[in-house]
Amino acid sequence: MYKGLTTIIFTILLVINSSYALYKDQAGVIDWYQALVGTPKISYFQKIIGRSNLIVATEHNVIANLNLRASTINWRHAFKDDDKLITIAPLDNFIISLSESKSSNIRIWNGQNGYLVSEYIVENVGNENIENGDLLVQNNVIYALIHGNSIIKINNVSRSQEGKFKLNNNNYSKLFYNKKTNEIIVIGKNNDDKLIVTVLESNGKTVSENVISNVKFETSDIFFTGEFLVIKDINGILYTLDPSSNSARDLSSENVNELVHVKDNNFVIKTADNKNTLVKITNTIEKLTAFENNDEGIISVFTNDNDTFISKTTVTKKDISVVEVINVNTGKITKAFEIKNDYSNYGEITNVSLDSYRKKDGTLLYRIFTTTQDGSIHLYKENNLVWDREESLSDVADLKFIALPEISKDIPEAIIDSANSGILAQVSSRIQYQLSFLKDIFGKNQTTKTSDDDILKRDIYGFRQILLFFTKKGKFVCMETLTKKTLWTRFIGKDVQGFEGIKLTNIRSSAVQYPPIIAAIASFNDNGKESTIIYSINVINGENYSYADKTIKSVVKFPFKILQTFRLSVEEKEDKTRVIALIKSENEVEFYPNIPEIKEIEKPIYFNLNDKIGGNTLRGYKLYINDEKKPQIDFLYSKTFPTNEKIVAYGFKEPIDNVASLGKVLGNRNVLYKYLNPNILAVATIKPNEEYTSILSLYFIDTVKGSLIHHSYYEGGGETSIMKPKIIQFENIVVCAFWNHGAPLVDDFEQLDKKTKKLRKDIKKGTQIVAFELYESEIENQKYPSQEFSSFDFIQPYIVSKSYIFDSIITSIGVTTTRNSIANREVIVGLDNNEMYGIPSIFLNARRKTHPPTNDDRQEALIQYHPSIPNSPKFIMTYSLPVTGVKSIISNPATLESTSLVAAYGLDIFLTRRSPSNTFDVLSDSFNKPFLIITMTTVFIAVIYTNRKIKNNEFRKVWKVKEKKEEDKKKN
Repeated sequence: MYKGLTTIIFTILLVINSSYALYKDQAGVIDWYQALVGTPKISYFQKIIGRSNLIVATEHNVIANLNLRASTINWRHAFKDDDKLITIAPLDNFIISLSESKSSNIRIWNGQNGYLVSEYIVENVGNENIENGDLLVQNNVIYALIHGNSIIKINNVSRSQEGKFKLNNNNYSKLFYNKKTNEIIVIGKNNDDKLIVTVLESNGKTVSENVISNVKFETSDIFFTGEFLVIKDINGILYTLDPSSNSARDLSSENVNELVHVKDNNFVIKTADNKNTLVKITNTIEKLTAFENNDEGIISVFTNDNDTFISKTTVTKKDISVVEVINVNTGKITKAFEIKNDYSNYGEITNVSLDSYRKKDGTLLYRIFTTTQDGSIHLYKENNLVWDREESLSDVADLKFIALPEISKDIPEAIIDSANSGILAQVSSRIQYQLSFLKDIFGKNQTTKTSDDDILKRDIYGFRQILLFFTKKGKFVCMETLTKKTLWTRFIGKDVQGFEGIKLTNIRSSAVQYPPIIAAIASFNDNGKESTIIYSINVINGENYSYADKTIKSVVKFPFKILQTFRLSVEEKEDKTRVIALIKSENEVEFYPNIPEIKEIEKPIYFNLNDKIGGNTLRGYKLYINDEKKPQIDFLYSKTFPTNEKIVAYGFKEPIDNVASLGKVLGNRNVLYKYLNPNILAVATIKPNEEYTSILSLYFIDTVKGSLIHHSYYEGGGETSIMKPKIIQFENIVVCAFWNHGAPLVDDFEQLDKKTKKLRKDIKKGTQIVAFELYESEIENQKYPSQEFSSFDFIQPYIVSKSYIFDSIITSIGVTTTRNSIANREVIVGLDNNEMYGIPSIFLNARRKTHPPTNDDRQEALIQYHPSIPNSPKFIMTYSLPVTGVKSIISNPATLESTSLVAAYGLDIFLTRRSPSNTFDVLSDSFNKPFLIITMTTVFIAVIYTNRKIKNNEFRKVWKVKEKKEEDKKKN
């Protein structure tokens, strides 16, 4: 008996221990973070303290030093959005950068650790020709061309600015230095597209200024040999020009497609037959040597000690590129090798940087750094790939959370299509499936499961989901949220010319049997005409989805630019995919896929064609199927704001915005019913104002009928180059964040009357957040009688609002979303100091009272109003992680009601879990789990023991009674 009881207890303990393991992962912790630098526009290898370093300046305003051994960042510096990085240049162990904001900024960085060594700020008037900037370094002296019209001279030894030289033209773009004469040569293109060449002494005195009219050129095709300029004109003809002369000399060469300066008089010329030849240019062109491979290629130059090397890397649609390296001093090919480039995932190679170094035994080796068409970067040590970085993720067009299937095994069709299956078929299929399921459970130790089977299956808490990134260049990156593992990547931007990703639309959600399908929408250039292309992608494997109906193509091109897209409720019968409406013009629409079920749409669909940011008009339309069973679009209204107002922000709503309760339960147990209008749109506009700089107006518009629901304005409200107005909408709440310029300046503050003084003190300079809550009525327990909301019913909502001050600049805004919206919502903001901050709903409650809270207020969790939102380290979601350049924040519910998955992207990628109401559906860390196990085990043992004891007692009692009766019989 006791042996069997011990076995049972041991089994129970194993089960309890397994249950305990389920709670090991906790909600509310950071999942993962990926730091990026962006796609390089300038890259080179630089010797810093005797070692090679890879330096990049990227399209995302970032300077970085990348690790040559691992795919990590040694250091990086991200400039502000209003401080545009123009160019960088090496100087010994330092890096010089030139950037433009309200001023021209020249900075010197320590190349080893990225520390700022010195900074020179030159105040400018206006922002014209900011791209016309260049840096020239000579003998520890830095010359910086700014705005195409001024040169700044900086002495790097004394760390001082030694002069500012004003030029006679605003169109200069390049600097050269003549070592023989110690003169600065400045070139540019004037308004008549003629070459202008100015020669200056080192003190800024003009030596000569000439206009050359016999050459048509691009400034990128002008080089200086140390004695004269070499120019390639737009027709491929080479010229030489003495800087002090006003006429260029034709070298009478064959047509040159590309000209690359190597050093001094050495150049590489590329002719029409793709032949790349090393030449020496003086009064004639002397051919020295040529690359053997005549395929299309990219030339790169690198100087190591006294040796100069040039490489040619072939550009091909194959997965192999050939690299040839020539030593310029010897004129011989020193190395040829192949590198692998996955064309389907990365596209063609677009840029190459070369590095050479010697091993301890004197062997010369080469590094190749490449940028590919999709925006990612790769480092090779000759033919071996050292690392690659998915920098394409720094330019995301859209991001979607995709739910994984609940189980990976297929369920019989009779179970899924119960409407068209008989009862016997359903019961039979169900029994077969359950038997198969049990077999899998008990036989899982004998079956080896692949890692893919584990990943592509939903976990019990719903933390494991798919993050699908779609970049503007056409790169898909599919990642798993729990482990950050990349499931698949694909590059479609190479399929057409001028590809630009627009958005992703989920046309089929994850089901038990069917994989989720996403539609990727992009624009492209079709022989000069802007057109649209749509891909249907299977999210599980990244391949084009093959429809059961072969007339529906997985890739479709439309010969027009789309104005608007939205998903319809109608489904394709066989594949269960939703239909997308493509608005071609104000009265034309196309559908994808174009199926017969579209004609059965009964209810009209209302949509808007609004002006982009900077416009001032909203337009409403109705799409419906007319009596002829054809789609028709009717114009409904046009809402135009005052001419001096421009639209600066539209309200953003999460795709999933469930409502748990139709009303707000008050402390006295009464209810305020929420105004849940799904068609409301918040619009922010700005108009200039002489007194307050600008005034921000906030409008709530019903997009079905175009009626104005609410209008409020904020004196001093506006925007800056760093902070733009942001609006988030959820349930019956609208939150708007904007910059307030503060009260207007006056000459004598003391002379103002008390009322004006108070008004001025109420308007503070800084970030302002306004929270609105909309209710059906101000009267408690009063609800609109209809069960379904209609925009055509006249309901004027009761609106309450509160305004708050926030002490940081907000760059993005989002809100948490849970499965049933029972948990509190949390507004999440990205800050310009590279942090993400979660603002609890209790601080953004528009019904906060100015007086101390009553008992009813405390019951409702209302706190007393305070004009500022507290800045607490507890609310910083990113802890010490520098999440840089966050542009967008999206969320998606987990299976746990308490938890929301939040993803932020911009330059960096960050994913976390948030539980604004705490993890009320998960046992906390402080819970005494061992005590629970001991208690359950003890109770179980006690129950078994007691049960057996009772049975034994009853058994003995029965036998005692029987024995007593027998004894009585014997006595009688």
